[in-house]
Amino acid sequence: MGGSRRIAATAVAAACSFAGHQGANGQVVAEPALLTAGIPVSEVFMPYVAFPENAYVLGGMLRFPVSDDVDIGGRAGLWLIDDSKDSPFAGGDVRYSLLSRPLSPGGGQLALSFDFGLGVSDAGETVWKIPIGFIAGIGFVLAGGDSEIFVHPRFDVGLSSGEDDFDAALLLDVGGLFSITPSMGTMIDARFGDGVFGEGDQVVLALAFAWTL
Repeated sequence: MGGSRRIAATAVAAACSFAGHQGANGQVVAEPALLTAGIPVSEVFMPYVAFPENAYVLGGMLRFPVSDDVDIGGRAGLWLIDDSKDSPFAGGDVRYSLLSRPLSPGGGQLALSFDFGLGVSDAGETVWKIPIGFIAGIGFVLAGGDSEIFVHPRFDVGLSSGEDDFDAALLLDVGGLFSITPSMGTMIDARFGDGVFGEGDQVVLALAFAWTL
């Protein structure tokens, strides 16, 4: 990983994390987190679309490793809401690997990670969100690349500039990352549970494309 690529990735992640009052997200809108338990060995770019009720979320996420056990991610996009003001968003998170252990000599990897994020969206009211959770996954090799089936329970804390200024919610993601080639893959992720400030449904589905740079 070259120095220029690291600098560029750092700049993008920092900008997404601290984009300020125009909108920033670490799961600020009604979307799954799209996070696996495994830490990538190189930068990963992931465009995605999510399908909350009466809306679409179009976004992109960039992740890059800072060590063998830690990576940083930034995301940005637009929450397109029917008959309401669309909401731009951006944000970031830090993911820490807590456990990585082979399941058997023949293959398979059990992984556990901790993730902490921060972000804000602005659809008339500025909403900050702090997601905190754990990710458990079973990794395997598919088509020469790293794949994983994962679950991601988390606790969201929401702060708003509106009349209701505080909320909290428990959410659960269930999904999988499936390699197509060693450097490309697809992800499907379903989020269960209503988000803070009534942002979403009981189930929100997302589809993504993962490209290892």
